[in-house]
Formats: sequence, C-alpha cells, structure tokens
Amino acid sequence: MTVGWRTLDAREQALIYDLQGRARIEEGPQRLFLWREKFIPLKRFSANQNEYLVVKTRDGSIDNKPGPCVMFFNPVEHDRITVHSAESLDANEVLVVYRQHPTTKEVTRHLQYGPTLFIPQANEWLHEFNWHGTDPENKTRKIPGAMRFSKLQVIPDQFYYNVDEVRTADDAVMRVKLMLFYELRDIELMLGATQDPIADFINCLCADVVAFASKLTYMEFIEKAGDLNNLSNYSQLMERCKAIGYTISKVVFRGYFAWDKLQQLHDSAIEQRTKLKIAYETEEQNQLLIDTELKSELERTTVEQSMELENLKHKQGLEKSQLEHKLNLSLKEQEEKVKQMMKEHQAKLEARKASDKETLKHYWNLKDLRVDITEFIVSQNPRPNKIIRVSAAENAANLHLHQS
Repeated sequence: MTVGWRTLDAREQALIYDLQGRARIEEGPQRLFLWREKFIPLKRFSANQNEYLVVKTRDGSIDNKPGPCVMFFNPVEHDRITVHSAESLDANEVLVVYRQHPTTKEVTRHLQYGPTLFIPQANEWLHEFNWHGTDPENKTRKIPGAMRFSKLQVIPDQFYYNVDEVRTADDAVMRVKLMLFYELRDIELMLGATQDPIADFINCLCADVVAFASKLTYMEFIEKAGDLNNLSNYSQLMERCKAIGYTISKVVFRGYFAWDKLQQLHDSAIEQRTKLKIAYETEEQNQLLIDTELKSELERTTVEQSMELENLKHKQGLEKSQLEHKLNLSLKEQEEKVKQMMKEHQAKLEARKASDKETLKHYWNLKDLRVDITEFIVSQNPRPNKIIRVSAAENAANLHLHQS
C-alpha cells in the first residue's frame, strides 16, 4: 500500500488498486495522491508500420492489431502482448495462409502473392515448410530439415548434388557430380503431393543415375557420361516433378570422381591412349602434309599447263590474225587488179567500138561514092605469105580455129 504523491508522465498509464481490490487505470500526464492504494505502472508496447501486436486476453481470445499502434499491458484484461514483424513479400515470394472460420471452425487455405506486406488475422496462421537444405560445410550435400521457412520462392532455382556409390556394370564405384535447375509451377499441387520436394529430387536423381551407370562398364560410362546432360535419361525425375507441380529445365553433368586405385588405372590407360592418339595424329599430319604437297604440285603443274596452253592459243591467234590480215590485203589487191583490168578492157572496147564506128562510117561514105567495098577491103588486106592447111581423115576429131 502507498500513501503519498505519484507522478505519471505523458503517454504513460498506471493500474491503481484500492482497499476493496477494485482497479482503475490512470493516464498521464498527471500527479496522483494515493491513500492506502497500490500503484502499478503499465508496460507500454508499440508497433511501427512494419509490425503488429498480438494481444491475448484472459478469456483466451487473441487479437492482432496492425501498426503503427500503442497498447499498455493491463494484467486485469490481458494475458500477454507480443510484438511481431509483418511478413514482407517480394514479387517472387508466396505465403501459404490457413484461415479458420469463427463459427463453423472450417479451415481453408489460400495463397498470398507478393509484393506486399502481410499481417495475419487472429484466426490465420502460416504454413511452415521443412525441407532438405544445403550443408554449410559442403554445398553438394543435403541435410534433412535444414530449410525451415514460410516464404515460398516461385522463381527458377538450382542446387548442386553428388550421387555417391554409383556402381557400373563391371563393379567400378564412383561419385557423379550434378547440378539441377528447377522451377515451381503449381503450388496447390505441390502442397497436396509432397512434404519435401528437394528430397524427391535427390531420390529420383540417385535412382536415374544408378540405372544409367548400371548398364555400362567403367570405360563405356566415361565415353557416354555426356549423355547425363540430356533430360531423356532422367525418366523417374521428370515423372515425379510432373506429379508434384515442378518443372526441370536442365540437369548439368559436372564430372565424376573415382577412387584412387581405379583412377590410377584409368590414368594409365588414358596415358597409353594419349600416346597412341598422338602417334596417330602425328602420322595423320605427315600424311596430310604429303597429300598437301602432292596436291600443290599437281595444282602447280595444272596451272603451268594452262598457262602454256593459253600462250599457245595466243600465238595461234596472232598467227591467224596475221594470215587473215594478209589474206584480206591480197583479196583487196586482186579486187583492185580486176577492177583495173575491167577498166582497161572497157576502155579498149570503147576505143574499138569507136574505131569500128569510124570504119563503118568510112565504108558508108565509100558506098555513097559508088566504091566497091569488097574490093576495097581486099586491097587493104594483102594476100598471106603462108597458108596452113589441116586435113583430117574420116571419123577424125574436129578442129576449130578462132581468131584472136
């Protein structure tokens, strides 16, 4: 019990009990005189815009008050008051929220997509996921229950994983290193089909890799290891992902690891094969060099022959042109000669024609003078000194003489 003065500052509250046990709340700023009363300062709870208050009363009801807000803990009415941070969601995050109907008590589920700041109601709670997670000391190892979260990522993601104890057809044991790229497409299907999709991925990867390697010997596995990049070799993984609402974009084969003795044998075989391959490639290069030299020589000979043939054709063309030129000149000379002869012959004909015309005119004049033309002509042509007579027998060839 207190007797005396007590001071309440601004934005403070106190619970005061009297002698009969009745309680009242006083709010500051004020100065109180207490007479045989009990003074209990009330604890102040505040939430900013990114927080909310969870208030549980003594009757068992719970109320969530979004911030910014302030409440004082009243032990008469309240059982407890706690401050919680609101769920901040990015554009690629989703919350799975369960809600209970206040009267029918039926529970429903809905998805809250970001970006948003989510504050649950008193009758709502979030789904807590508990999946396999990456070992902090080994990124290729998964630990059960290492991932505990409520914000579900809906963007493409990936993880590393090593499949141990992979045995080939000839009993060689190795470790296969993989990288898986996946994306969540159907959240409702995932929630109803699996509790840990990462565990499903790991189990299916192991099953598919073991099935792939069990059909091959160690050397065949090394030759065909690149096929582990093809999704067609992961039938169980693809089927399971389809059943739980995920899609696999690709699986990357990052290599393998064999035990020391097996690796030494393999390294020795690789060394021997490498030597043989180098010898083969050296001989192949020599043969290619010889082929190249022969090909170059053949091309050079062909070019030289082509050049000689072109020179010969050029010479023949020049000779042909010269002959054609000489022939054309000769033809022109002959044509000129023929033209000249024709002109001379024509001139002779014209002269003879003129002479014959004068002679005929002279004969006509003589005829007009009553001169016997025959006797005149005979007198102008004296008797020949020699007469050649050609006699032919009967049925002999005929001989014709023409005056030139």
